[in-house]
Amino acid sequence: MLDTFLMKVFIMLGLMAFLVILIKYVRLSRIRKPSAEMPAPFRPLAFTSGVLDRVFILISLGFVSLFFLKGYPDMFLPFSCHFDFPLQMMGMVLLVVSMFESWWAIASMGEFNQPRWEHLKQGHTVVRTGAYRYLRHPQYASKMIAYLGLFLFFKDFIFLLVFFCSVLLFYFQAKSEEKLLIKVFGVEYKNYQATTGMFLPPILSQWIRQGHIATLPTGTETDDKRFPD
Repeated sequence: MLDTFLMKVFIMLGLMAFLVILIKYVRLSRIRKPSAEMPAPFRPLAFTSGVLDRVFILISLGFVSLFFLKGYPDMFLPFSCHFDFPLQMMGMVLLVVSMFESWWAIASMGEFNQPRWEHLKQGHTVVRTGAYRYLRHPQYASKMIAYLGLFLFFKDFIFLLVFFCSVLLFYFQAKSEEKLLIKVFGVEYKNYQATTGMFLPPILSQWIRQGHIATLPTGTETDDKRFPD
């Protein structure tokens, strides 16, 4: 298990990175204002996902604050095993990856960053550069990676619960946003969908699908041998 002092140092660095990313997002989102002439996403879902997203962030910040004050808080759902140190190291790697992906996604979206419930901005285009060259929703993906990283780093099941809730939340929000973007950009966005992944890079998604499907022909071949023509 990592030393508590080292954990606190890592957390402080993470909070500083989070603050830098937040400032960058706010600065870029204010360059161009949303236009009432442009369509807006499904507001009830957008507001709900926005509120729950902030609740997840507050839970994470509250846990970190309690950790600084009292160490591991017994009021939550901690666990321990023989692989504490490797799991924590893996969690640190995931947290670093999530911070980098979040910063990259915000920088790639540029002046088109905006709250998810707002109207689209005038002149909005299908962003295909940077992180959006591989993923359609890298900002959501970075948050899911962060919650999984927090689960491994703190070894507390509350973050596993937050992770699974965020997966469902961001999936339905992403589907809603894509429905809107197809209505606005039509075939252009459908072509973009065909070459990118929602939360995982296309190569990784394809590898997972192939690994799952690869077991099917084996059973089929066995059946053919049992029942020859």
